[in-house]
Amino acid sequence: MDNCYQQIEIFISGRQLKDLDYFSKSDPFVIVYMKINNQWTKIGRTETIENNLNPNFKKTFQLDYVFEIVQPIRFEIRDDDGSNSELIGQIETTVGALFGAKNQTSILELGQKRGKLIVRCDKIQEGNEVMIMKWTGVKLMNTDGWFDKSDPFLRFYRQRDDSTYIQTHETEVIQDNLNPLWKTFEIQTVKLAHSNDKKIKIECWDWEKSGKHQFIGELITTIQELQQNREYQLTNPKHKNPGRLRLDQYNTYVKPNFQDYIRGGLQLNLMAAIDFTGSNGAPHQPGSLHFRSPNQLNQYQIAINAVGEILLAYDYDKMIPCYGFGANLNYPTMRSHQVSHCFPLSGDPNQINAYELQGIANLYNYALANVTFSGPTYFGPIIQEALRQIYQQQQTEQNVYTILLILTDGIIHDMEQTKQLIVNSSRLPLSIIIIGVGNENFQMMEELDGDSGLYAGNRRAERDLVQFVPFRNFGGNHINLARHVLAEIPEQIVKYHQLIGKKPNPPQFVDINQLGMTQPNLNNPQLESQPPLIPPNVYPQIQQPNIQPPIQQPMQSQLPYQQQVPPYVSQQSSTQQYPPQQQSGYPYQQNNNYQQTIHQSQQQGRTSEQINPSNFMYQQYGQLPQNNRQSCNLQQVPYQQVPPNQLNNSFIPNHQYPPMSQSQQGFGQIKNPME
Repeated sequence: MDNCYQQIEIFISGRQLKDLDYFSKSDPFVIVYMKINNQWTKIGRTETIENNLNPNFKKTFQLDYVFEIVQPIRFEIRDDDGSNSELIGQIETTVGALFGAKNQTSILELGQKRGKLIVRCDKIQEGNEVMIMKWTGVKLMNTDGWFDKSDPFLRFYRQRDDSTYIQTHETEVIQDNLNPLWKTFEIQTVKLAHSNDKKIKIECWDWEKSGKHQFIGELITTIQELQQNREYQLTNPKHKNPGRLRLDQYNTYVKPNFQDYIRGGLQLNLMAAIDFTGSNGAPHQPGSLHFRSPNQLNQYQIAINAVGEILLAYDYDKMIPCYGFGANLNYPTMRSHQVSHCFPLSGDPNQINAYELQGIANLYNYALANVTFSGPTYFGPIIQEALRQIYQQQQTEQNVYTILLILTDGIIHDMEQTKQLIVNSSRLPLSIIIIGVGNENFQMMEELDGDSGLYAGNRRAERDLVQFVPFRNFGGNHINLARHVLAEIPEQIVKYHQLIGKKPNPPQFVDINQLGMTQPNLNNPQLESQPPLIPPNVYPQIQQPNIQPPIQQPMQSQLPYQQQVPPYVSQQSSTQQYPPQQQSGYPYQQNNNYQQTIHQSQQQGRTSEQINPSNFMYQQYGQLPQNNRQSCNLQQVPYQQVPPNQLNNSFIPNHQYPPMSQSQQGFGQIKNPME
């Protein structure tokens, strides 16, 4: 590693914080920001510690420290009041100042008697070994007098190179118990000791509501001793026998990392979905988020290129399913007078994939020329389509992880249904990246991010699988954008496999002597063949002029959002339904289920949340035909590709989503001048 570059971990504590609550003490948490391209970007936040003016936060942050670059950093410490929060104080400094402080410990005054923030730094050591430990207290000293008992908890410290100690873990508090049994926990070995001979300090404390915890005792040990001994005497200079600690469980294992799963053949499958709602603005106008200038890319194009360039390196076939949402369709072979919340950018449900980044650019331009911006904004159908594809993949391929990239410009209108789908997807190989384009309020997206836990009703997501990033924070710098967007993906992938108990496959051995110039590429067979054929009209010119053509005759009047139309009912016959009843493929069953789900959640409160996550995919889609992800065969889809002059409304898919509420009817129809 270069001497001027180092990954560091920062630990945050508060001391003598100002109390903003009247009947109790403040419930502090800290938000960390770094300045990137002259804009403050949120790095993350700590947990909330209730009723404590001297908190030691367990959540730590890993940063890249670069010696020759000024890296401004800001800490906001706030009082959590549930639905909102109140600022206790904030302080700005630099990463260099934190790392260069004496003993890498900075005491930062918040000013105006608002308290102090203590920030400690330590360099990160690489290591995949994890300890599993379970501790018990034996006859601990009672510090609470005759009528009460101690409330003990443990703190663990790592010895640094200068022989000082830094806290790396803290257990839960056990109330009124002198023989407490703490929960089993896991911790990286390098967080406790960088080597077997480095010392580990364990302190036992009696918790006090005032925050002035009372010291019971401590012990000093090493990893080598932990492997051999199971009971330890605590020491306290003021008391002869403060009690003992017993190690009931001690195991170690090597935790796989992202690279291990990639070496085992894990394939990442990128899927893209683009917002074509009216709030983006008419695409021929320079103020539109979809405006395409011959001199520069718009925000949608920059975001796709930044993320796709990295993820496609791990995608064997380079095929990306591309969808749009929030528009009426005017494709030559697919038209709809109802707003569609999930449609292929190609206008052909039998050809949904783009090949590499250039293919996405082509389909994006083609879609802009063949849709009418509409609204409202729904994420549910797009996520359901991702789940449907995952279900199909799992019938034939067990080592594929899907990353759904959603690019949107604002507020969504199916928040509860979206949260339910995400919570139900915890045990599915899926991550969702949401990039907010434009300057709208993205508070809902922050909630979906779920760093502090995402809830659907009373159910909590078993893991974090959503990453939200506002494009505006990066000033068009696609490198920093991609770095921040993809920062959580490796950990999300590892946590998913841990959750389902799947270890990495052994690395595939390839005998290089068997490879020749005429042999197929074993790592990427797609490169040995031509990209899949797409109809010529799917490949328009990359740069299309933003010039309004002569006014055309308007299409048939469009149905308002609130008008409910039964899905896929033929307008030629009042008795024949399309598709036939025996065909239950997507999207007929999908839309029907999703519409029922929304009606249930609106009429019966939380009824829709009773879906069993383990059976969610089967309940949603039943036994689907086995298809590989390259072809994504949708022969049962009620779309038919017919010559334009023979197209009639009986073949038009009705993507009617649940009817809009009265509060959502402010979306106007913007006619696309490119059609």
